[in-house]
Amino acid sequence: MTTVGHILMGTAIGVLCLPERKSSRWKAAYFFVFALLANIPDLPFPNWGHDRYNISHSLLVNLLLSLAVVFLLSWRRDVRGQLSGKILVGGVAAWLSHLLLDSLYGNRVGVAIFWPFSDAYLSLPISWFHVVNPRATAALFQEFAVEFACYFPLVLLAAGLRRIGRVQVVAQKPG
Repeated sequence: MTTVGHILMGTAIGVLCLPERKSSRWKAAYFFVFALLANIPDLPFPNWGHDRYNISHSLLVNLLLSLAVVFLLSWRRDVRGQLSGKILVGGVAAWLSHLLLDSLYGNRVGVAIFWPFSDAYLSLPISWFHVVNPRATAALFQEFAVEFACYFPLVLLAAGLRRIGRVQVVAQKPG
């Protein structure tokens, strides 16, 4: 999968967890972090990402790393007041969404989601998703368009669900 799909999924999850009444600057940083979280398994660190696909795309490894980040963030007083449990759970969900989305691509063997306990790979291919060369080619831009068409509606759905939730809360307040 390209970063387009991961960014849009991270953004959709971020929309669902977005707190009310924050500044535009805070929201921009917030959405940047959610987009980044959804791409962590592919980041080009040594012995990570596509260099060590079995490690970087393991559910156990990513769950442990994400929970360590949650623990460190909730331990810091200056951050604790800014992040609710809903945001932290959403951040973990955005991070782990990467593994599910990568399993949807049929051109690969799948995702080593059960590593180190099993060498089995999870593959749930959807025929219109393709792994393409990351160089700027027509196929890459076509894959960007396919991913945008498939995942941007999730961002709109998340925004709609938030709006419906706000309307219901306002309607329930005593007048």
